[in-house]
Amino acid sequence: MDLPGRPRRGSRLLAVALLLATACLPRDELPRDRASTVIVSYCCGDEVLSPIHDMNAKLLVFEPLLKRDREGRLVGRLARTWEASPDYREWTYHLRTDARWHDGTPFTAADVAFTIEAMDSFEDPDYRGFEAVTVHDDSTVTIRSGRAVHEYQDWMVFYPKHLLAHLDPSRLGEWEFWQRPVGNGAYRFVSLEPETMMEFEANPDFYLGPPDVERVILRFSIDAGVAPLLSGEVDVAQLDPGPVRGDSRFRIYHVWYPSSWVIYWKADRAPFDDVRVRRALGLAIDRRALTRAAEIPDEVPLIDAPYTPDQVTRGEYQQSPPADPERAAALLRDAGWRDTDGDGFLDRNGETFRFTALLRSRSPENMVGLERQGVLVQSQLRAIGIDMQLLAVDPSVIFDRLETGDFEAVFQFLRPHPATPWLRRHGFGIGDASGYTNPRLAELFEEIDRTPVPAAEDSLYREVAEIFRRDAPVTYLHPMVRFTVAHRRLLGLASPTRADPARAEREEASGAGERIAGSGQKRPPASGSSSRASLHGHRGSAR
Repeated sequence: MDLPGRPRRGSRLLAVALLLATACLPRDELPRDRASTVIVSYCCGDEVLSPIHDMNAKLLVFEPLLKRDREGRLVGRLARTWEASPDYREWTYHLRTDARWHDGTPFTAADVAFTIEAMDSFEDPDYRGFEAVTVHDDSTVTIRSGRAVHEYQDWMVFYPKHLLAHLDPSRLGEWEFWQRPVGNGAYRFVSLEPETMMEFEANPDFYLGPPDVERVILRFSIDAGVAPLLSGEVDVAQLDPGPVRGDSRFRIYHVWYPSSWVIYWKADRAPFDDVRVRRALGLAIDRRALTRAAEIPDEVPLIDAPYTPDQVTRGEYQQSPPADPERAAALLRDAGWRDTDGDGFLDRNGETFRFTALLRSRSPENMVGLERQGVLVQSQLRAIGIDMQLLAVDPSVIFDRLETGDFEAVFQFLRPHPATPWLRRHGFGIGDASGYTNPRLAELFEEIDRTPVPAAEDSLYREVAEIFRRDAPVTYLHPMVRFTVAHRRLLGLASPTRADPARAEREEASGAGERIAGSGQKRPPASGSSSRASLHGHRGSAR
């Protein structure tokens, strides 16, 4: 998964994997030419399916090895079963034998090896870390990774060796293949009208059976505004749902991600070099008031430290403390901050507690903007005598300032896992960008990189979480929440597990199950999985 806010990676719009739109659509509500079509507003998407851009639309055309079910467990797609070595760095996949490329050629282990080898020359850290790939036979392949994080399993897709092997991999981004890709997924690429739309049609030979929705159109727009939804031009979009709340034509879904909105504090610059001050700032902020102001449901948890996806699935994460302005004021007094001149602001040695916090001038189109939350934080800090000025800047400026350490405070994403390089790059533990230094935290990050065994990783992250709570290098606000607005005739979506099919698609109903990593034991499919239908589903599975 991409790092939030990075411009290259796709924005994970529901548009791409679309929609658990099913055969249950009330077709009499639709014009004849729309009865088997779903149109999605796709804001500012990259208009090719190249891995350089890696837009979510790739999941219509190409398949990964695995997917995650509604409980967050890995289930098979191109791989029927799989097992891990004791150190979890080497995975052997037993592939389906009924998956075919859209030109009829069988998908094989050679395609997996070809793709990984081609990516080896791709200048992107997300595709580095592969040490070896071994093809045992057409349906068995082993992948050895040099790092513990195996992002490729449920996100990386594979490309047809028989069509691309003669091309220069160092010029991968220039291949004409991306203009008319041949995939192995539920949909076949039909056409592209630059800056207008991309069209796909159902693949009748898909290994799970032809999907129920026959045609998918991704409509490109400068922004995913509400007007196309209101006019009926599109069926679904991800955006701030405020303008359509209360409109009975639409349903609103949400999904929350491990990424969180946080405030970075410049820990080597006064007054943030005092841990008492950083703790006080966190205690002064009412996180639930922030989420309610943004109309984020109360069921979204308020998490206060880094954690792993497995810890989230089990509910084992550190909750944010409730707001406590009195305790915050006491910590600030201990640090020497008092209102000595009666102007309503704290001061120390003749200096007022005043600083500037940077925040984005543009929020992702399917999230509630930070501006209103920034103003609310400003008000909450003002209540204890702190003058926080807000400066809205372009997101690119945010990244530049974080990289160089040129800031006092910044509202920004923080992705806790699996992104220890991201955490380290912003100075957590080594003292460069954020100014925060903690040698033990740096050691823990190194241990996490070397320790792919889940139980050991959980233990390490629990210690990381304690350090974050104690030292408060950032103040967690709330998880990143994305909203999807869909016409009520589109069925099958649900919050939060099925609001974003790119992350939680329908699990395979083949009955093959999947292996528990490293154990060799087979786990049966989740109860009831065979009856769920989706755009990637097969006819006859709808209920």
